[in-house]
Amino acid sequence: MAQFMVQNKLSAADVEAGVENLSFPKSVIEFVQGYLGEPYGGFSEPLRTKMLKGLPTVKGRPGATMAPLDFAAIKSKLSEEHGPRITEYDVLSYAMYPKVTEDFLFFRNKYGPVDKLDTRIFLTGPKVGEEFEVQIEKGKTLHIKTLA
Repeated sequence: MAQFMVQNKLSAADVEAGVENLSFPKSVIEFVQGYLGEPYGGFSEPLRTKMLKGLPTVKGRPGATMAPLDFAAIKSKLSEEHGPRITEYDVLSYAMYPKVTEDFLFFRNKYGPVDKLDTRIFLTGPKVGEEFEVQIEKGKTLHIKTLA
């Protein structure tokens, strides 16, 4: 919500005055619906009601009504789709953020273990003639020099 307000140069008064005409991002709507729980002191009314425009809200703890999660089934599904190197972190990430995790696993399968690269190298690529090191595991470091 704060990012939305800053990005759109809105004050709290601007949001309250124009709530019916603002297009809030999905993340803000889901927060106000209660999918992340309820903040201390609750949500501001009637702002919440106006923002939701009749959408349902979650009462109580969001996970209280969820069915138990089968982590073994998630690991099996991910292993079938992305290969056998699925970690506990991948399974837990998928449980919390399925779409983001799927996108990440497809990316990792396509480009390899880019988490081993320095952030600048990953984001901008190495410069021509640049030398850099990549530690692929403890005791194994690649020394790379780009030629083109």
